[in-house]
Amino acid sequence: MNERGCYCDIWDKNPEFYESRGVPRGYCGFCQSCGQPGHTRHFPGSAPHTGCWCDKHYRRLSFVHPLGTYGTLIYAAVLLVIVLLVMRWK
Repeated sequence: MNERGCYCDIWDKNPEFYESRGVPRGYCGFCQSCGQPGHTRHFPGSAPHTGCWCDKHYRRLSFVHPLGTYGTLIYAAVLLVIVLLVMRWK
């Protein structure tokens, strides 16, 4: 397993797989958000989904999506603040 947790190791086993799809070396797919070269890997969080993202959109997804690694914490904190504010105004 490489440090990104992606499928770039297929380049070593079967380079024709990526070459036939026009994927440049060093990447294993195209970002589903922007179409730039990216990496196919597991969703950055608890959702059971595998997709392809460039590094920028992968990081953004981990913060913005409610099931993302950091997004879960951010949404939980915002919800806690809202609950505390509502309880204080009662």
